[in-house]
Amino acid sequence: MPSKTFLNLSSEKQKTLIDAALYEFYKVPYTEASINQIILNAHISRGSFYTYFIDKNDLFGYLLELQKQKVFSLTKEVFLSCDGDIRESFLKLYDIFTEEIKTNDMALFLKNIFLYFNICKEKFTRPGHAFYLYVKPVIQSSQLKNGDLEFVFHLFMHNLLIGITEAVKHQYDDTIRSQYRQKVDILCYGIYKEENVC
Repeated sequence: MPSKTFLNLSSEKQKTLIDAALYEFYKVPYTEASINQIILNAHISRGSFYTYFIDKNDLFGYLLELQKQKVFSLTKEVFLSCDGDIRESFLKLYDIFTEEIKTNDMALFLKNIFLYFNICKEKFTRPGHAFYLYVKPVIQSSQLKNGDLEFVFHLFMHNLLIGITEAVKHQYDDTIRSQYRQKVDILCYGIYKEENVC
């Protein structure tokens, strides 16, 4: 994680370095990502970089943390905008995330996360549980059958991740979106009380 020196930089200088790092991890595999290229694009010296981060792994871990916070916040906002409805929230999340990935050409960055998450996994104890606890207060559970809400949330998240992966793999084909929506509806039949089934 970044040093106090980095955290004491102006938000503009922090953003410049983070943007340069994201750009590098967006365009090349993790193993080919270059600190030299990042410092060149961020207009900082090598010495400055190493006062901010220990190494490439440390920087990548910080980027993961930033993305995690962004996903947490966005997911909670979506649930609030959908009045806590699980079905509507996960349909909307699919559209938002796939559009974000497509618009910002983030497919390779996601691949880097999936392939190299083990580099930083010790910094993320039970990330799924933390995610659930963050979103739980805004989930509308009164329409659902009694059961393990956390399990249900993770089931929907798993489906969402597979749907996004398939969307990227098939270049955002509408058939994949339709299949994702069908899977959400199938899941809903298992969790909603009869009077609230989709």
